[in-house]
Amino acid sequence: MSVNITDSIQRRLTRIAGVPGAHAKPAACGLLATCPHCASHKGVQLEAGSSTVVASLCRCVENCSLCGGSCMKPSNDNVVAFCTATNPRKVVGLINEARIPVRYLGADLAKFEGFSSKEPLQKTTVANWLRTLQPGKSSGLLLSGPVGMGKSWFLAAVAKHLAFQGISVRYADFFQLVHELRDAYSKERSDKSSLVPFQQVDVLIIDELGKGRNSEWELSVADSLISERYNANKCIIAATNYPLSGSPEDNAKREINYLRAADQATTNQMNANTFEPLSQRIGARMFSRLSENCVCIEVSGADRRRR
Repeated sequence: MSVNITDSIQRRLTRIAGVPGAHAKPAACGLLATCPHCASHKGVQLEAGSSTVVASLCRCVENCSLCGGSCMKPSNDNVVAFCTATNPRKVVGLINEARIPVRYLGADLAKFEGFSSKEPLQKTTVANWLRTLQPGKSSGLLLSGPVGMGKSWFLAAVAKHLAFQGISVRYADFFQLVHELRDAYSKERSDKSSLVPFQQVDVLIIDELGKGRNSEWELSVADSLISERYNANKCIIAATNYPLSGSPEDNAKREINYLRAADQATTNQMNANTFEPLSQRIGARMFSRLSENCVCIEVSGADRRRR
């Protein structure tokens, strides 16, 4: 991205170049060097907030001897360009608006090893999807699988990855999303207006899809949100513990086999409706729209939290 150079920036760059009245020559930005504070984040520091990951501008940006914190460098006589692919100041705002759970502060796609060592094809499929992801032009992603597969960790890593590319993203647990909208509605605010931040963001990430009581009102809110994004061709990335297909009886048996060795007490409390298909949890229309616009992957394996 480039912009027309202003007189003030030109004067700053010529002072930095050390040649009065001459055009500044292109040079390497200080952010391209390894900073011990922000490392590979290129000018952005990530820290644990009270409930979400908090981003701030690294001091290496403010102290940059080339741009003086403007994050811009000269590219020719009349034009300047950003020092990095995405302005660090913009990334800070995108990360903070994403509301990534603080538990996943360390989530990083570079550390992603797949959901199961026994199914390496899953990692390849996910990697191919991520490589071609272009919000508004390519498919979203719908992950399905038992608890402990690393689905939430992966969603958080994707959220960070997108923000560092300058793409706006919002991470929301389905139960939390419904709670926020219900709270707004109880305060006599329009539930339609409360949906706007979730509708306008480039990529919406929904974790724990189908979680909760799924009352008629909750499903209507979710349907409205997904329908708006569907019609606008906006990307949704979601994860659910509910299977994408199969009868309730078949899926209950699958989960019972998974849990039997780990937690017999929990297994004894399960019934045929506990793990009903996602299509029954959220309704055929929502499920159909998600299926059309998402790459659907069912993951399986051992619960990582019990290792």
